[in-house]
Amino acid sequence: MSKKEVVVYIKAITPLWTGDAWRENCSIRPSSLLGSLRFWFSVYWKVIKNGEVEKLDKNGVIADNIHEFEKPEEDFTFKQIVLNRLLDEKDSEDIDSVMDRALEELKVSVPSRLFGCTGWKSRIDIEIKSFSSKELKKRDVEFNFPYGQVDSSGWLKRVLFQHGCKVNKYEGVELIIKTTEYWWDKYLADFFEFFKDKIILVGGKLSFGFGMVNIKLGGDSDSTNDTSSNYSGIDNVMLVRSIRGINYGGDKREVLGFNFKYYLRKNENNRKYRKKYFGKKGKASSIYVSHLLKNKENSVYLIGLNNPFSERQISEYVFNKYAGFLLELSENRGGQNA
Repeated sequence: MSKKEVVVYIKAITPLWTGDAWRENCSIRPSSLLGSLRFWFSVYWKVIKNGEVEKLDKNGVIADNIHEFEKPEEDFTFKQIVLNRLLDEKDSEDIDSVMDRALEELKVSVPSRLFGCTGWKSRIDIEIKSFSSKELKKRDVEFNFPYGQVDSSGWLKRVLFQHGCKVNKYEGVELIIKTTEYWWDKYLADFFEFFKDKIILVGGKLSFGFGMVNIKLGGDSDSTNDTSSNYSGIDNVMLVRSIRGINYGGDKREVLGFNFKYYLRKNENNRKYRKKYFGKKGKASSIYVSHLLKNKENSVYLIGLNNPFSERQISEYVFNKYAGFLLELSENRGGQNA
């Protein structure tokens, strides 16, 4: 059982928010990042590998339980299967391989084998190696953009700045993924290779525009690809559009993704669609918008996430309609905010 440590860089397109029990963002939480990686691995395993994924309860919580698959009266338990295989193999096989095949015999899903479930510990640990932190101050946030369309001050002050006039944001995180060579080579290496040029959503406050990132393995060169067009294989899961040239002007304040999402929601006249696509109590949104990226031609990323574990799906027609609303803010269209 050879240990494996791999450096993974999380390059923030928009800053990360991982929060805590007090809804603050005082540190990077490994558990939050691990939970995000688990979600994207499950997407990868279901959509790309056509594999079985975790069983979820009615609240979307992972319900895999290793003991549910066992039959003690028939010696059909994880422990007994492992012992039998070790005796058959006479120690000629890696113990991780033996455990994996035992879990497969019990019909435990690959995501649960890797990331853990009831009765089974995760095969992956995360260590935060380094990160960069900056303060986002309330006075530096633009609450009234698009002008005449949005005033997000009340909501953002209650939810984002509820504990004061500033919050932390994290823009560069370096992780060490700790596992063994078996689990890395068998499952994780291809997963990270697949997602390395794509945007994924990590951490919390995603509806506010936080947590849009690229991931990169140590030793890989920075990609210069347009990440909005590199979704082969999961095109039906991730709808991504980069909207450039937002007519914001010369103000130095930050415009958060929440403002653009609020703007889109207001422009959706169908109440049923507002609830379906922008979320309601207890339900996640299907639409996410980045903060205004001034270093990328005053652009924003619009993302439609068709969660493969949910029945709520956003059509390409509706997604393009929302992209059109954002295009109306661009300089070459005159801009409603001009």
